[in-house]
Amino acid sequence: MKMTTRVALDNMKYHRSKNILIGIAIMLTTFLLFVVPSVGKGMVDVQNAAINKVYPTWHAMYRDVDTDTMRGLVLHHDIERYGFMINVGEMMIEDTTVSLMYLDETAAELYRVLPERGRIPETEEEIVVSQGILEALGQQADIGDTIRVPYQIYRGGGLDYRQEREFRVCGFLADSSLSREQRVYTAFVSKPFAELEIPQEQITYRILAQVQGKDSVTTTELEERIQNIARQFGINEKNVRINEEYLGANYVDPALVPAIAVIMLIIVAAGIITIYSIYYVSLNQRVQEFGRLKAIGATKRQLRQIVLREGLWVAAIAIPIGLLLGTVAVTVIMSNMGSVVRDAGDYLTALRELLASGEVNVLYPWAYALAIVITLCTVYLSLLKPMRTLAGVSEIEAMRYHGAAKRAKAKRGGYTDLTIGRLTMRNLADNKRKSAVTIVSMAMTGVLIMVAATVLSCASPKQCADNVMLGAYEISPIVEEHNRERPERAWSRVQQNNPLNESLKAQIECLDGVERVDVFSELHVTADVLGEDTHSLNGVPEVYAKELERGIIKGAVTYEELKSGDKVIVDSVLQSWYPQLDVGTKLTLTVQDGERTFEKEIEIAAVGNYRSGLSNYMYFYMAKDAVDALGSYNCSRYFHVIADKNHDTALAQALEGIVLSSGALEMRTWQQMFAYWKNNMAIVGGACYVFLGILAAISVMNLVNTMMNSVHVRRKELGMMQAIGMSDRQLGKMLQLEGLFYTFGTLAVSVGVGSVLGYFMFLYAKEAKMLEITNYHYPFAAAVIVALTLLILQAVLTAVLAKSVQRDTLIERVRFRE
Repeated sequence: MKMTTRVALDNMKYHRSKNILIGIAIMLTTFLLFVVPSVGKGMVDVQNAAINKVYPTWHAMYRDVDTDTMRGLVLHHDIERYGFMINVGEMMIEDTTVSLMYLDETAAELYRVLPERGRIPETEEEIVVSQGILEALGQQADIGDTIRVPYQIYRGGGLDYRQEREFRVCGFLADSSLSREQRVYTAFVSKPFAELEIPQEQITYRILAQVQGKDSVTTTELEERIQNIARQFGINEKNVRINEEYLGANYVDPALVPAIAVIMLIIVAAGIITIYSIYYVSLNQRVQEFGRLKAIGATKRQLRQIVLREGLWVAAIAIPIGLLLGTVAVTVIMSNMGSVVRDAGDYLTALRELLASGEVNVLYPWAYALAIVITLCTVYLSLLKPMRTLAGVSEIEAMRYHGAAKRAKAKRGGYTDLTIGRLTMRNLADNKRKSAVTIVSMAMTGVLIMVAATVLSCASPKQCADNVMLGAYEISPIVEEHNRERPERAWSRVQQNNPLNESLKAQIECLDGVERVDVFSELHVTADVLGEDTHSLNGVPEVYAKELERGIIKGAVTYEELKSGDKVIVDSVLQSWYPQLDVGTKLTLTVQDGERTFEKEIEIAAVGNYRSGLSNYMYFYMAKDAVDALGSYNCSRYFHVIADKNHDTALAQALEGIVLSSGALEMRTWQQMFAYWKNNMAIVGGACYVFLGILAAISVMNLVNTMMNSVHVRRKELGMMQAIGMSDRQLGKMLQLEGLFYTFGTLAVSVGVGSVLGYFMFLYAKEAKMLEITNYHYPFAAAVIVALTLLILQAVLTAVLAKSVQRDTLIERVRFRE
């Protein structure tokens, strides 16, 4: 036992440079194995703590439930706690939205909206408001004071005419910063008031429920239980809202553990390949060394123990350093997590407070233990093959071992003309497997980088903004259905007096910087196969004909055929909701044209996949002329303003002036979408590249070891070649050519395989509509960065190795013994 330990320690010191590289690989592996689960779990715990601090505590909301269904549902054996809500109406205040709600005390508790002062309304004339609401009303009041409120009641499926009455304030709600910023509030009224204003047969409830469940229940099981209750009472799935954030914060999310496990498996695989390949590259000299030990009496078990203990001694030094660096990294990442997002809602305020106070501990003892155990397993698995090889070779074979090649194949041929290039190729040919192991181990990380870069390139902020927006600005009429006080905002009425007319189009086209205005049309349609849902015919202008035809993934139809008005393209999103909508299906649509409706038979000629800017969430595509011909009024729904710049301050101000002066229009801009996606992709891209960069650093250790070992074992050979005339410059050139072979070999595999896999990943992301990806963009920047990094690393390494060889005198190199 003492002998094997002593030999292992002496070997660790003797092979210092190799073990330093292995130590760095182990340290980085430990670092990642600690940081990934710690940050993943830490983010979840901090978010969950913030959610539990500010989010509602109900599990499910069942909406539009009539009285009879409500009475049966609350008695269900899976309902543990419940509360009632009734959406009564809205206050009539310009530029401010105030909902009038009835909630019982349990519902208020489950929603975390109990009055800050006072109590829940009990009588018909009582109301709970907030200071923000009083400011919007232009009134002042305290508990017990009377205020005058203009309001509309929900009757007959929409907002009824304006009414006005006095209420007595019985409580005050707290205003969130987000409510004040967006001018969106809620006031509470009593059940007697709701029953007085809304006919009994029209009252529908929202039931807030907590379902039965133990701590070990997963979110998936709870969601299935919630949906099962809805099915038992015939509640449409669209009327079931699940509080996913709260469930995820308090129950086990089955998707979290597998996601972290997959990432950790990638780290382990990279560590195993790198550590093994470092051993493999130096196997030649180690086999001969262990052959001598075996010749003097060492057993196979002792030889295996020497290899294993040498690796474990290196790990014993590297693992604590990795854990220390990981602790610092986790602390820095978590302390800065709240500053990444710019929003100032209650949730993020609570998140920042929790991070600043350190109330949630994100340094988990189990994470340290897990990182240590998995790293040690990684080291052990990496050493299995070297242990078997070194312990299994006989004494005679060990003394003349030259790698995995057969002796017959190791015979060298000669050259009449010897050049630096031929010397380089000879060395690489004698070490084919070592060269292949080095290239493959490094290329694995390169492939991952190229795949990630492809996705991020296709989902660049600019590309995402381009996919969401057609042009720099989008102008549309303000549409609000089922509001009797504002019936002119219903789409059926907007069509009859549409502000998106030819005069407005001409006015916009005259503005400096505007190239053209593309007009999309819309008609609302229903059909038996669509249930109670209303969808839209999307009238696409001819300028997008080619894009419309290119997006077809099933069936075939031309834009000219779509002009007939008898054929449509269905979006793949709509088909996923209604699988029966397939190519060749004929539908009878009920088309709403102003106040009238009529039936129109159409045939689904194709299924397509399109960016959201083109669809505008209208999933039946027709030619614009066909949609306009079906309608008797102006069906223009969107003006997409195509400008010579994506953002022009003067043009944006001019368009905003037109929109505000109209009072019936709204606008969104490319710049807004770009800023949104830029913030999101910076977070996602930064995390991906940092993780892959550390993986790359682990793999690079293998290149360093390969070239160092190549110089080390050939030091005598290099000395002899210099003795017969090779200059230092030629030596440097030979080492440089060897390094370039590994560099270009790694690049060929990384960029080649990574590009192919990246393209398939793009196809998957496009099909799944992930990150608004629709167009393929090759990640040239990533490929160039990978290439430059490898070239610079190889050049630096070559220079260092050449200097290290030249430090010894020629006599010392010729006399060198391994």
